[in-house]
Amino acid sequence: MHGRRRVKVVIKRAYKRVLRVPGRLLRGTGCRILTYHNVGRRDHDMNVSPADFEVQMRWLAENACVLPLAEAVERGGGVALTFDDGYRDNLANAAPVLRSLNLPATFFVIAGPADGRPMPDDAETGGLMTWHEIRQLESMGFEIGGHSVTHAHLAGLSEAEQRQEIVGCAQLLEHNLAHPAKTFAYPFGSAADYDETSMRLAREAGFRYACSNQYGLNRPGAAPWNLRRIWVDGTDSLESFKAKVDGRLDLLCVLESGPGIRARRLLNSLLRVG
Repeated sequence: MHGRRRVKVVIKRAYKRVLRVPGRLLRGTGCRILTYHNVGRRDHDMNVSPADFEVQMRWLAENACVLPLAEAVERGGGVALTFDDGYRDNLANAAPVLRSLNLPATFFVIAGPADGRPMPDDAETGGLMTWHEIRQLESMGFEIGGHSVTHAHLAGLSEAEQRQEIVGCAQLLEHNLAHPAKTFAYPFGSAADYDETSMRLAREAGFRYACSNQYGLNRPGAAPWNLRRIWVDGTDSLESFKAKVDGRLDLLCVLESGPGIRARRLLNSLLRVG
């Protein structure tokens, strides 16, 4: 781990420890949708090591009610597992652990580059699954959802361009999986990355649920095309992971406020890491 990234890990773990104290009294009730990206060795904050992932999943299997995404949303409770982008290490490292523990999960795949091309920032470990691998993952019992065609910032596109990204994604999924996909995740997923047009097109495309990456739980009756999620990353200790699941870190939703977003960007700028 690079020095600046190590400093960032220390800072993030410190403020999570602080927030857990008042969080014991302020936790809410609802379904919590966890978000993963890489489960491998990619040099990125969003990478969770295979060893840490297995420990987290074993704890989750013993201590939480883990449900398929749609069921968790409909019940307004429990925990759902989601994975963004469709990285090959999800199939190699995450799926076997999930299957061994009988944990359901949804994998949101970028439909356009499903030919195995890597994400631009890490050609060695950022490889995406092919359609053959995506179908293999589905055959193991996992849900496949959409994550756009090219992983674009939707809010910056025209309606026609957004339609190509969202409806086009639904069409590619149906063509390659031989059935419609029910779920979608907005690329990047902050409040600035998608808009009312994005949500309307997700409905038009036939998706029953669509997830953002805005931090937080979903209370009963939450808007199905604007679901919040709880990201899990490489800076999480096992204790902070537990606190995200049981609600003691619900206060991290303050990072979605204007000041919170500016503070995150300032930290990243000062440390020059993503």
